[in-house]
Amino acid sequence: MKYKNKDGISLNYTGNDAHQKLVREVVSKAIDICSNYNWYSETSMRFALENTKNFLKENFDISEVEDYMEKING
Repeated sequence: MKYKNKDGISLNYTGNDAHQKLVREVVSKAIDICSNYNWYSETSMRFALENTKNFLKENFDISEVEDYMEKING
């Protein structure tokens, strides 16, 4: 099930233009970073999650989203 925002809008990145390819590449890299850790080590898991979060923040301007989330979550 695709994520939809409160307005019912969802993303569709199935095309092959440069923008869509790059977004898929960045998301794939984030999934790869998040998936590569020692499954028996909580420290390794936390390291992978923190690296994934930092990678996504570095590659997407999400400060407005973070501000919004802080407002609704208190």
